[in-house]
Amino acid sequence: MKVNKIFNGICKISLLLFPLFLLACHTNQKARPMCDLVTISRVETALNDPRGFEGQFTQIWPNGNQSEGRIVYVPGKLRLNYEVPSTMIVVAKGKKMVAKNFDDHSITHIGLARNPLGLMLNSPVHLSLPILVTTIQKGVNAFQISLASADNPSQGLLTLRFNDINGELTLIQMQAVDVRKQRTIMDISNVYKKVTIGDSYFNYPD
Repeated sequence: MKVNKIFNGICKISLLLFPLFLLACHTNQKARPMCDLVTISRVETALNDPRGFEGQFTQIWPNGNQSEGRIVYVPGKLRLNYEVPSTMIVVAKGKKMVAKNFDDHSITHIGLARNPLGLMLNSPVHLSLPILVTTIQKGVNAFQISLASADNPSQGLLTLRFNDINGELTLIQMQAVDVRKQRTIMDISNVYKKVTIGDSYFNYPD
């Protein structure tokens, strides 16, 4: 009898606190791991796989123009080989991104401190302060996770969309919204994982 009373008391307390737990998941970043810790951890594991991945991409720029090429990623480093309509190489790592346009041989340097892309190029990737997980939206065999800088969320937003099939995550889309609210969408397909890529492949173009 005494055991039953204790059990009933615990159940009542749990029912009273359950709405508070749900509220915390939506309003408090510190409480988010109580609800989404597994998802966040799986994304970290996928992005920190030292063997990385490569695939094809189609990118839609803020003005609606479209480019195509190949993407290669290893933790902390990203290379984009643009093939259509112009030939360009972009390498992002550390604190900057360097782009070389082979049509006019121009080279552009862009800092990553205020660029949404920089949110996924820490090595290793930790989706905790100073990175803010703003939302996690789950669908059928897929989900997306949005990231911002905790210090200044208005500087930009990076949303990563993953296929989640048979317990394996595959990055299929990146959306970046910069400080001027300009949106760039990159769809990724034909992904090959666990590739071996030398460090020299990620040298900045010159």
